[in-house]
Amino acid sequence: MLERFKKLEEPRLYTHGFSQSVWRIFGYIGNAFFKSYPPAKNSDKNLLNLGSGSINLDQFVNADFFRLHKLFSKDKADWMLDITKPLKCKDNFWDGVLMEHTNEHILYSDNYNLLKELYRTMKPGGVIRIVVPDLDKYLEWDNLRKTVTKMDRYKSLPEAICNLTQNHLHMSVWNFDLMKEVLSSVGFENIQKTSFKEGMMKELLVDCENHEWQSLYIEGKKQN
Repeated sequence: MLERFKKLEEPRLYTHGFSQSVWRIFGYIGNAFFKSYPPAKNSDKNLLNLGSGSINLDQFVNADFFRLHKLFSKDKADWMLDITKPLKCKDNFWDGVLMEHTNEHILYSDNYNLLKELYRTMKPGGVIRIVVPDLDKYLEWDNLRKTVTKMDRYKSLPEAICNLTQNHLHMSVWNFDLMKEVLSSVGFENIQKTSFKEGMMKELLVDCENHEWQSLYIEGKKQN
């Protein structure tokens, strides 16, 4: 059992110590010297993949944190930024925004400010698609583990919740009700729970299959 607990806690021991300090330093340097407007893409629509990580999508502006060690790398993000700070972007710019397993890495207050910024920078009628780990799915661990193989990696509900809330630099936890409340409060309308590869804008349906088992899919529109 000790080894089981050590394996569960390993991501936290790494990411919540040294890495936190590195992100803060990179954020300060990035905002001071490398903050920029999003680049133009040769596409009919302005689409943003915010929090892209290592997944760069065609036809999207792939945006991620200031990974300064990749500044001159071919696989660096198209647009480097700190999502906890105001976006350097014009009003009414994006037709669609995708955030997949990104919101849980920042505080609730930072999420509120970020979603306000996205609302400002999206065109009227634009669609936002958010994919996050779903607290409600985790709370169904005892039933889901019987049919969802990946959910059975945890040996108890407390361990599943611990992973959701403590590991991988997670700073906030979400379900549909809370995300809907925040989206609505900043102005988004027609907010609805969707599912894997289903939604209002076909261009945004590029969901990562590896995340499906634990994810909430939610969309909203900016007012016309």
